[in-house]
Amino acid sequence: MPATALEETLAKHRAFWERKPAKKPLLSVNPDRVLKPVEMELADGSPVKEDMYLTPDLLDPKRMLELEEFPPRPRSEPDKPGAVAGDMLVIRSPLNKMCWVEAVLGCRVHVRATSGSVYSEPYLKGPDELSRIPSIKDNAWLKLLQSYTRALAQNARGRYYVPVTLMRGTIDLVAAVLGYDKMALAIYDQPRQLRKLTERCVESFLAVADAQYAEIPSLQGGRVTPYGVWAPGTFIKSQCDASAAISAKTYEQFFMPYEIDIYKRYQHSNVHLHSGYLHTVDVFLKTEYPTSMQVSLDTGSTPETVHTLMPVFKKVLARKPLFITGPMTRAELDELLTLPATGLMIGAYLTD
Repeated sequence: MPATALEETLAKHRAFWERKPAKKPLLSVNPDRVLKPVEMELADGSPVKEDMYLTPDLLDPKRMLELEEFPPRPRSEPDKPGAVAGDMLVIRSPLNKMCWVEAVLGCRVHVRATSGSVYSEPYLKGPDELSRIPSIKDNAWLKLLQSYTRALAQNARGRYYVPVTLMRGTIDLVAAVLGYDKMALAIYDQPRQLRKLTERCVESFLAVADAQYAEIPSLQGGRVTPYGVWAPGTFIKSQCDASAAISAKTYEQFFMPYEIDIYKRYQHSNVHLHSGYLHTVDVFLKTEYPTSMQVSLDTGSTPETVHTLMPVFKKVLARKPLFITGPMTRAELDELLTLPATGLMIGAYLTD
């Protein structure tokens, strides 16, 4: 019996993780993404307002089911029944725009509807204010996320698969509750207290991941990643955007041990990086954790270009699977396609 589109796709994804020789990378090509205004209904049916703060009681998962993700997800292709689009699986995560983990940690969630941004606000005056962080038990934001994830999984009906939402990493969560300045100063002035705060952030991160996975059915013994790539076994994604504020040495000494503690719980793991801030790449290549890396291209707002980044990409690919995603020209995509195809995924949003 011929393999189905899903079976063929999962076989390619397994080969990606196992870094088996490949003739071409996993590839997803879409039109350029445009950040749209936040358009969503509140629990009472009214639209979200400009410059407002969200609270769990204002949101209803049933009214959030059809919200468009950013960037927009591909739809299943007519000739490939089921939730498959090209080399990828069609996915819908629990609203990546939302600052879920930060909200669980007690940050206020602020919406700027016109600009399309939803962001969290720091609120701790120092790392010693652990008592102000809400408990995981009976946490209203966590209950809402779990309910929303459950609703998405039930609504999928084979049309898409559900990964976990955007999970900001250890240093990002510390920066979220403290702010960048207080975090940077605390590394030197209050390291013991900051470590306790970091441990609390890790606990919340893991609780949020566990709550979602409890509602998401596995797919042939594996999990679907936020990139539309299936991973055999368990999977987690983290990030370290706030590492842009500190040196790679400080990140490695202070925060990397906590990240490794997270990654070790899963068979497959991934860290999200930005192309303008890759000073931590060597830190992640020193150990087997995370088991893969991802780079989001910001070549229009930072000095680095796809061409200057090629040596970094080759270095990563020599050790681990690599996801490269973001806006790019056709010429830049063509240059990326000259990279070794083994263990490579390219998610292109063509600007031309």
